[in-house]
Amino acid sequence: MKSIPGILLILLSISIATVSAFVYESSQQQVTQTIKEIATVTLKNTALGNLEEGQTLFYTQSNVTNLGAAISLTTTKANVYMHLSSDLASQSTYYSTFTIVVKIATKPSGGSHSVGEAVATLSLGSPNSGAIDLDVLGSWTFDLEVTTTAKAVSGDQATTVTITVTAEST
Repeated sequence: MKSIPGILLILLSISIATVSAFVYESSQQQVTQTIKEIATVTLKNTALGNLEEGQTLFYTQSNVTNLGAAISLTTTKANVYMHLSSDLASQSTYYSTFTIVVKIATKPSGGSHSVGEAVATLSLGSPNSGAIDLDVLGSWTFDLEVTTTAKAVSGDQATTVTITVTAEST
């Protein structure tokens, strides 16, 4: 009878050692990834000057230099989609017309687009573009042509239009 506790103690020690061996096993695995930039965007701010009530003015790079190559975008792969969004809809209080036409100024060789092609038109009623497929990789620049017609105001009114340019891959 005195040997039973001793035997139980030995059996308990062996079972603890066995369980410890199973629990002690461990391993690690790492998953790494590099996120690649697909496009670099550079924009120019532009001041259009003064506009009188009821007056319509048309602006291009010939009368406002910063409208030339106003958007520059360099892609690292083909089929990057450029999107333009603006707050033009909020300008309808002050303008009866505010239209921005985006035209290709320079582009990489190849692809389906041509220099001088209008790729988007933003307006008071349509302030955002659809997806513009930049179908070849490389450097693209875009000129802006702006047409504005002012409404009547009770005093001088400063306005600012914000255009946001984004690029995404397929």
